[in-house]
Amino acid sequence: MWLNEWHRRVAVRPRMSRRAGPRLWLERLEDRTVPSSFSAATVADLVADINAANRQGGANTITLTAPTTLPYLLTAADNSTDGPTGLPVIAANDNLTIIGNGDTIQRSTAAGTPTFRLLDVAAGASLTLQNLTLQGGSAFGAGVSADGGAIYSQGTLDLKGVTVRDNSAKGAAGQSAAGGGIYSSGALTLEGGTLVQNNQAVGGYGSPATALGGLGASGGNGVGGGLYVAGGTAELTGVTVFSNVALGGIGGTGGQGVRGAPGSIWGVATPGGPGGNGGQGGTGGAGLGGGVYVAGGTVQLAGATVSSNAAHGGPGGTGGAGGQGGWSRVRGGPGGNGGQGGTGGDGLGGGMYVATGMASLTTSQ
Repeated sequence: MWLNEWHRRVAVRPRMSRRAGPRLWLERLEDRTVPSSFSAATVADLVADINAANRQGGANTITLTAPTTLPYLLTAADNSTDGPTGLPVIAANDNLTIIGNGDTIQRSTAAGTPTFRLLDVAAGASLTLQNLTLQGGSAFGAGVSADGGAIYSQGTLDLKGVTVRDNSAKGAAGQSAAGGGIYSSGALTLEGGTLVQNNQAVGGYGSPATALGGLGASGGNGVGGGLYVAGGTAELTGVTVFSNVALGGIGGTGGQGVRGAPGSIWGVATPGGPGGNGGQGGTGGAGLGGGVYVAGGTVQLAGATVSSNAAHGGPGGTGGAGGQGGWSRVRGGPGGNGGQGGTGGDGLGGGMYVATGMASLTTSQ
């Protein structure tokens, strides 16, 4: 009896519904690229490592391991993205650090070596250089090709204990050049005893007149012998900018005067005609900001030394010679007057020239 009752009670017991467990889901995490470290004992290694870091993206470090007595000699341009450059462009999204260990990266001085700068930092890229020397870079041409003898940077550039010396930016005929050592339009930091020395920005010479009696072309401007800040920000802390030069290009020579007409007309002896006047020489280019030129943005110098820099305007071009008088059996014509020499260019801001933007100096000299 009791067993049947137990079965009955069990049979009518309501069925319990299964409680739903916690629902599982996957969270999308942000991309975290693992930092990569490379070492470079040769130029070929350095080129390969920069290319690998560009492909990797994120934070990357290259350590130079060659003996300090054996510089990394660049003999040819790797690319011409912003004008000929010896090493691969530091690409956007690459946050690269090069640890120099006292080594030197330089353009070869061997005969026949083409002109090219050393480094190019793209917009959106970051390059930090430590304990390194950059020398012998040579930017040449028109526009961006003549900017930044050692480094042309549109991104973030940080130099710690770096020496930038004996580099040049030179304009082609009549063209301007900017930033003999460094050209920056992004975020620039120079610190840790960085030295910018013996660099030069040289405007191209003016072309001579192509027509008789014509005006010689103007020389190009040389701007920012050591450093050219095109915009963005620049912070110079505990650095030295020493013995850099901004030099304007020489004005072109004026054209020679036209020769006078001969004296004989239809068989009748007449005096020779006068020679034409020579053309005026071209104006010399300006030299602006021997040490530092600020074209825009914000620049801060703290505990920096800017000394023994120079800015020289280019001399005006020579006036063209007067034309010879016309020949005649009666009387030769008078020669033309020589052309007037061109006006020399301005030389302004031997140490620092601020065109626009803002500059602040704290305990600097």
